[in-house]
Amino acid sequence: MSKALKAALLSALIFPGVGQLSAGEKKRGWFIIAVSILFLYFIVSQLLQKAHLAIAEMQNKGIVMDMESISNVSAKLSRFSDNPMLNILLISFIIFWIYAIFDAYQMGLKK
Repeated sequence: MSKALKAALLSALIFPGVGQLSAGEKKRGWFIIAVSILFLYFIVSQLLQKAHLAIAEMQNKGIVMDMESISNVSAKLSRFSDNPMLNILLISFIIFWIYAIFDAYQMGLKK
């Protein structure tokens, strides 16, 4: 397996930036890892905020917290277009991850 392919697969399958690290681009790899962690932090915080709102809504309406009601609320929350900030974060993270894969491949070709 070529170094470029190995770097691309590491960034694709393990975590963005790992491929750059394996290709010898330490600063670039750690930068991509840091940006990816920031993306994940903001995505998780948006999801937690959404979950807190759902719990508050269930409590305000007096809905019993059983598996069926939680499942119904979860299904309602999983719609893609409800939270524009979450949508932007997810799409941006996917684009960034794809960039990291191609960048890792390019870094592997240079070494």
